[in-house]
Amino acid sequence: MKITHRDEWRVIVTIAPRSISDFGFEGLGDIAGPVTSGPIEVAVAPRRLGDFGWVSMGDRLASNDIDGDYKRRCEELLAALLGRPHVREGRIVCTETHTCSHCGYVWEVLTAEEAADPANQQDEHTVEGEPVCCDKAIAEFRAERGIAVHAEGVVAYRRPHRPGEVLCREHGYPWFALPLTSEDLPDGGVCSYGRRGLGSCGRDVLAAGAGESA
Repeated sequence: MKITHRDEWRVIVTIAPRSISDFGFEGLGDIAGPVTSGPIEVAVAPRRLGDFGWVSMGDRLASNDIDGDYKRRCEELLAALLGRPHVREGRIVCTETHTCSHCGYVWEVLTAEEAADPANQQDEHTVEGEPVCCDKAIAEFRAERGIAVHAEGVVAYRRPHRPGEVLCREHGYPWFALPLTSEDLPDGGVCSYGRRGLGSCGRDVLAAGAGESA
């Protein structure tokens, strides 16, 4: 499933200074006239949750609800800023990053155009909105919608640019690879999927396919 991470919370306010003192420049009233520039947009960061002034710690140690606490802190800051006479309007923004709860990769899904392109279709069941990061995410997506996870008889996959390698059903499915049946692999095959520092899969694709189908 998709997990949303929020960071870089900011309060954006538009100010329309009427005098130079609105910028914090005091004691210049005798020589300074009115401010002639137009409205100015300013970004203000909230104080870190773990910053208590006399001691500092990580946000995870200071809060059990980091997103919620930052949102509430920004709302409090925005309300205080909007109470100033030269602040016209404001809003709260943050950076959102979406990742997969299963593999940790960035969450990406097929658009309607991509799902309709045969080059992107894993099988006849591919639809708009299907994730592409890992097999578990795809299986979860399809299970929620009553869609078959794999085409009938598929035991492995092969990426066109690596014809000498095969991938098991778990590791081959998200990579827009070509589906293979047992007839396509008369001599069997071993999954070549691997990540640096984490080892390789090495699964017997025919045995794995038979076990999952049983």
